[in-house]
Amino acid sequence: MSKLKLSIALLIIAVCALFAYVFIPTHVRLGSEIINKPINDQYRLVGYKAISTEPKDGKLNHYFLLSTNQTTEGNEPFLISSDPFIKIIEIKDNKLTLSVKGRVKHFDNDLWVEKADGKVEHWLISANIRFVR
Repeated sequence: MSKLKLSIALLIIAVCALFAYVFIPTHVRLGSEIINKPINDQYRLVGYKAISTEPKDGKLNHYFLLSTNQTTEGNEPFLISSDPFIKIIEIKDNKLTLSVKGRVKHFDNDLWVEKADGKVEHWLISANIRFVR
């Protein structure tokens, strides 16, 4: 009788583990800060290591263009890349040019960034992307 109870308990645990694997969504949380560079008096480029529950994502970093007093909460990253050392090549008007040497999972080149006074400003981002293994 105890072998039957043990078998049923193991079956229930296996089914629960399978349901958890299938139905619990993956999520990403931000880890340590890797870059915090001022763009001008009002904006800064901020990057964080991403900690994901999806194993195939690997080591990715999330980059944000934020006003100086703004946090990442409620903001989406404009760049998700494996490169922890992106470089700013040029800043001209509201155009930002970056150099990325890594895998790019997401890139949004047209941004509306909220300023400290509540107004939004349009930014165009261009990137020179070279994937180096």
